[in-house]
Amino acid sequence: MHEVTASSSDGNLPENTIDGDLTTRWSAKTTDPANPEWIRWDLGEVRTVGYVGIAWHQGDRRTSQFDLQVSDDGSTWTTVVDDASSSGGTTDLEPVELGVAPESGLEARYVRYLGYGNSSGNDWNSVNEVRVYPPDPDGAVVEELASTLPEPDPDAEPWTAPGLVEPGGEPHVLTPPAPVIGRTLDVLDYGADPADGTGDDAAAIRAAISAAEPGDEVFLPPGIYDLDTTVPADPTTNIALRSGIHLRGAGTDDTILRSALTPETSSGKVIRGMGVTDVIISDLTVTSTFDGPFSDDPDAAAGGGPSYGIFVSNLGIRPSLRVVVDGVTVERYQRMGVRIEKSREVVVRGCTFRNATSVGDGGAGYGVTIQGTPLEDRYAYPDDSRHNIVKNNTFEGPYLRHAILLQYYTHNNLVVGNRITGTVLDAIDLHGEDEYLNEVRANTVVSSRAAGIALGNTGGTATQHDASGPGNWIHGNVLQGNREGVLVHIGSPDTLIEDNVIVRGHRSPAEVGIEVRNAPGTVVRSNTITGNRADGFWGVRLTEDPGDDGHAAGIPTDVLIERNVVAANTNGVRIDAGTGIVLDGNVVRGNTDEQLRIDDSADVVVR
Repeated sequence: MHEVTASSSDGNLPENTIDGDLTTRWSAKTTDPANPEWIRWDLGEVRTVGYVGIAWHQGDRRTSQFDLQVSDDGSTWTTVVDDASSSGGTTDLEPVELGVAPESGLEARYVRYLGYGNSSGNDWNSVNEVRVYPPDPDGAVVEELASTLPEPDPDAEPWTAPGLVEPGGEPHVLTPPAPVIGRTLDVLDYGADPADGTGDDAAAIRAAISAAEPGDEVFLPPGIYDLDTTVPADPTTNIALRSGIHLRGAGTDDTILRSALTPETSSGKVIRGMGVTDVIISDLTVTSTFDGPFSDDPDAAAGGGPSYGIFVSNLGIRPSLRVVVDGVTVERYQRMGVRIEKSREVVVRGCTFRNATSVGDGGAGYGVTIQGTPLEDRYAYPDDSRHNIVKNNTFEGPYLRHAILLQYYTHNNLVVGNRITGTVLDAIDLHGEDEYLNEVRANTVVSSRAAGIALGNTGGTATQHDASGPGNWIHGNVLQGNREGVLVHIGSPDTLIEDNVIVRGHRSPAEVGIEVRNAPGTVVRSNTITGNRADGFWGVRLTEDPGDDGHAAGIPTDVLIERNVVAANTNGVRIDAGTGIVLDGNVVRGNTDEQLRIDDSADVVVR
């Protein structure tokens, strides 16, 4: 293949379709069927083409709708495949004939794919790999690329302990990104103008990054940098990171990157790194030109600005690794300030998140997210999501839906030392999609309208929300005036909740310190819950979970509540339902209404 281009992409670039890797893809969303997104392969000269082979992303789970066209000159096109669908049965190459016998073929230099979405009910077009074949007397025979897919490490062991540890429980020590050992490239030398409103500066920043070598840093002096253009091959991104090249400003108050991306750009990203290693982004502010009103209504429509401030993800099977976001302010974005996906040893520290332009549902208004692969634990693969850190950051509500969110099969991450105020929903949210063995420690959460820390999530089968995975460790946090201090529900098992301080729930929405619903094996140990005087407040409550969308209903089972201090609140400990419940060595006293209420139907042992 001589060259490949596309009408657009979401950051999954067209060249991924010819890299020989079934784990990478081109993706673009068709919003107008009369003007579909397309990808075009140039053979370099007119050749006899017998047929093509196409491998679709999630090709064994859904069908994709498409046309194929051919051309001799790239201007005049002939449709040779009209209103076709993939089989929906394989992720490997599928043969696609071009309206002629594959034994004879046709003449063409260009082949173009026009995409019309897929059977999952959305308009995304995603192609993993393409081959253009000459005529074959045996018919349309394609290669089997599935045999080249990475296999799991046969020696990999699953993790059994929470936090930054190895599978055997010994500490995991993060390797810092490789330091700057080369040049400092000043973006002003590449044409950037730090004065406000002087035209696009994104091209100059991209030029400096392109000129850098691993070990160099790109420096942005004080000023406001207008990001009006995008990466030529990726219209969703202002600035693309490269491995081994750091990006440094002069301070969050001094270096401002202001993106002109809007909701019209699907999945718009101010800064993105896919499969990058050894990168530090530091000392700057990522913002946008959005100047509309902010809303703290969780049901409101999406706002403006880019979807993501900083987007760090895998590239196919290759994770991003050793990436640090340090001392950065992120604001005026729609969905996620920093998104970490299928990557490892990504650290977000000393940053500030505020003023998301929407807190509506569907992923809007999150500060930092860490996510793995839906429905699949990838612990034995390179793209496993683990050992990421969110540390010592500030999250300022009310224009944040969630401050920190972990979802899908991500594990052994650390959330530590963050200060969060006034989020619309659960401040630290383990999103009920199998995230497991994560450590949430020494955070301060104040005045969330929902839970300070929540595990499990409603939403039902349509969104895959369900239980968090087992073994998450919630300890040493200070939770003040939230609706719930810690909430465990929808069947999330084996959570350890210990040494937390839950205080000063004086008024609505404060309802309960620690609430456990259908959460088998939960341990509530050595927590201090005191001084919460809101009407109806309970220090610890176990209750039946009604479930969601037909699943996860049930009562708490095998829950241990021991050595907690529940004092000087409105109410103490309440057990509405449960079996195998043990109350051992708790101090429950000085609560103004009730100290202990146990329903007659509950199976409880008090020691």
